[in-house]
Amino acid sequence: MADHLIVRMYNVGLGDCIYLLIPDAGREVHVLIDCGNKPGRLTVLKQCIQDLKTKLPDDGLGGKRLDLLVVTHPHEDHHTGFEEDIFQGIKIDRIWLGPAFDLANPKAKGFRALKDAAQRALRDLSRIALGELKAEVDDLLFSLTKRQALEMLNETLPKKQGIYPPLYVTAQTPEADLLTFNDHTKIRLKVLGPTDEIDAYYVGGKGLLDPRNAPGSQGMAEGYARLFPDQAPAEAMQPANISTQDYRQLRARIGVNALAAAELASRTENNLSVVLLLEWHGKRLLFPGDAEWSGSFGGEVKRGRSNGSWNVMWQERRADLSQPLHFLKIGHHGSENATPWAPPDEKTQKEHPISQILDALLPRPPAGAQPTAQAIASTERTGRWPSIPDPALMAEIGSRVANARTGYVEDPARPHVPVGQPQPQRTDLEAQVTGAAAPYIEVSFPK
Repeated sequence: MADHLIVRMYNVGLGDCIYLLIPDAGREVHVLIDCGNKPGRLTVLKQCIQDLKTKLPDDGLGGKRLDLLVVTHPHEDHHTGFEEDIFQGIKIDRIWLGPAFDLANPKAKGFRALKDAAQRALRDLSRIALGELKAEVDDLLFSLTKRQALEMLNETLPKKQGIYPPLYVTAQTPEADLLTFNDHTKIRLKVLGPTDEIDAYYVGGKGLLDPRNAPGSQGMAEGYARLFPDQAPAEAMQPANISTQDYRQLRARIGVNALAAAELASRTENNLSVVLLLEWHGKRLLFPGDAEWSGSFGGEVKRGRSNGSWNVMWQERRADLSQPLHFLKIGHHGSENATPWAPPDEKTQKEHPISQILDALLPRPPAGAQPTAQAIASTERTGRWPSIPDPALMAEIGSRVANARTGYVEDPARPHVPVGQPQPQRTDLEAQVTGAAAPYIEVSFPK
């Protein structure tokens, strides 16, 4: 199948590991998008990369060649697998990282200050939290503490591969820097998001967490530092010079602020996901990472707000999103806030404005016609996030794609799509249909 484009989505649990084989003029281009899972099951990721090596060409030096590695954003379900031993023997020609990895971006001072503030606040809260709250806080704290992963992808791996520094890509990255293919008139890999003005469009500005914040990166950085000062964590025992009521209020305020800051930091990192559109001989394939959409303020995009990435792309790159897709990698493992669609209003049955994006990308087929696009969710239900993937969203996408399944059986104790109702292919359930272990789901497209 030398003239077929191949998409292989590995079953890594709750995470992404996506391999693309792209026929180019006189050669094949091999691309890997992300490699991670929760809770960091390295054995699974190692098996996937070993399988990947069987698809990669020889590099002429006894190893294998990977033309392009893209890491969309710094969440563990997208980067946990980037360990030196896992990628031993693979020569990587190019590394593209999402802008959330860039520790020196002057347009992201507020974002970095927010992450630092959230970590300080969560450390404070962890000292006084108990039970389920402490488990949640410690999990959030772990997800925000990524120094080792940042060092690996920013420094260690690029230097070892001889391509330091890596390229931090946004929608404003010059097209010349993104040229990957010989036949660049018929094959292009576009970056649709995020925009490079990180603080202005994704973090939010004046008044979001601290009314004293001033607009701009430096103002936000100072505001978050004031909100969560770098001081010794509160002790678990009540101080003698404070009343029980005041102590409870203090703990509640710390908790609310810490969790709010951590939630905003996590949501911002999702919205800083690299969103890739592959155009190949008239085929259109979209890989949105974990980009989210927002219904706040009617979905209107403005500077100084915490806008959703889909909202910003619809405003800035509408021409690229207004044509139907041939393939959609379903965002954020099927989370309801990561694919631009929402159920109609229960009372009026009026369509949600955000749904116009999905209507453009995966239009419903006319009466009597069959859908032609394909979509896959790389996902797994967990006790922590039982609504991922979202059943209503899975059913909606299932009505719009050609590779829908009706035979998946899900845990009846959790929200699920009924067995007879179509939903897109899912890495976690595909083995039920194939009757064998399913290490990946693969689809191909001819010229």
